[in-house]
Amino acid sequence: MRYRSIIGGKERFRLTGFPGSLLALSVLCAALLAGCVTTEEATKIQGSMTSLQGDFYQFRQDTEARLSKIEKEQENLSKQVVNMYSSVDSRDEKIRTIMGKLDELDYQIKTYWAETKGMAAAKRTPEQLPLISTKDPKAPEKAPKTDARYEEAYKEAFESFQRGQYENAVTKFTAFTETYSGTPLASNAFYWIGECYMNLKNYDKAILYFQEVIDKHPKSEKAPRALLSQAEAFRLTNDKKSSTTLLKRVIELYPKSEEAVIAERKLRNP
Repeated sequence: MRYRSIIGGKERFRLTGFPGSLLALSVLCAALLAGCVTTEEATKIQGSMTSLQGDFYQFRQDTEARLSKIEKEQENLSKQVVNMYSSVDSRDEKIRTIMGKLDELDYQIKTYWAETKGMAAAKRTPEQLPLISTKDPKAPEKAPKTDARYEEAYKEAFESFQRGQYENAVTKFTAFTETYSGTPLASNAFYWIGECYMNLKNYDKAILYFQEVIDKHPKSEKAPRALLSQAEAFRLTNDKKSSTTLLKRVIELYPKSEEAVIAERKLRNP
């Protein structure tokens, strides 16, 4: 009966978590002091104690292994989340680069047509030229001069953007807006300064330069794109309310634009 009682104590340890070796040792000492346990019984008790201690160590090893597995799974999950956000940032940067190349292509096409028209005008025959009045002309009016260097300055700044030299591009585009503020490419320059700051993750400054396009050049081709990019900048600063408001404004102000289609898609899948 005493032996069964001791074995029962062992089972209680497994449920309550008391140190098995201490319990078994206490029982063994008490029994020996009482003089009511034979050598054979003491051997059995010692064996039970050893078995119990082995179970305890095995339990601890299993627990440590499970904890280690959980920690590794958590670490892998964290890496997946980081990779996901990196993929999103990379995708947005690629989109901005593509838009930049499209902008440059559009600029080259317009320049080509302008040059083509100039060459066609130069090749007209004398019969095709407008008649010159025979009256004594007054002092000829000087035609307004356009600094042809502004196109080269814009191209140089834009090439810095395409190479990923965003800080250098900001410097060049800023100089362009100060020197050639009255040219057709001024709105584009403000827009690309905003995109430079988007790539530099300075979203507050990006928002300000996109606003320059919206306020000063609301009818330019870059105005809807600036509004869309501004919405993205607010999203990246965790201002979801302002981002949503701007996306709706894109659709409202430029309903037939490509940017409106993108804005609708972003509203459906925030």
